[in-house]
Amino acid sequence: MRRPITFRNIPQLEKIVVHHVIRDPSKRDSSYLHVAGMVLQAITNVRAEIAKAKHDVSTFGIRKDQTAMAVKAELRGENMYCFLSKVVDVVMPRIKEYKGVSGGSGDGSGNLAFGLQSSAVGAFPEVEVNYDS
Repeated sequence: MRRPITFRNIPQLEKIVVHHVIRDPSKRDSSYLHVAGMVLQAITNVRAEIAKAKHDVSTFGIRKDQTAMAVKAELRGENMYCFLSKVVDVVMPRIKEYKGVSGGSGDGSGNLAFGLQSSAVGAFPEVEVNYDS
């Protein structure tokens, strides 16, 4: 049963975290992280941070706090709303055969997660000028 929506229970955005994980261990050097950080910065208008591994995984050659694996940007305020409108209004309609965000992609705490393929990065207006595919 759904609760009626009133001015007291409207969902509110607090932050959006955008991250990109570099999965190939041979590409986990500073040049790939730098390029990924620059693309993330162009898309979000926020400086990207480097995220390091939280746990050791010996089979993948990952050491805790030594292996830089990802870049992330945390958006709040005006940048958050700008990014969300850009994703919903520009990027998602350009993706071929995009079925939308799954209803089960959220949790009970109000978090929502969805991913985009690497080919969808070229749909962002800031990147499509420089994107070769």
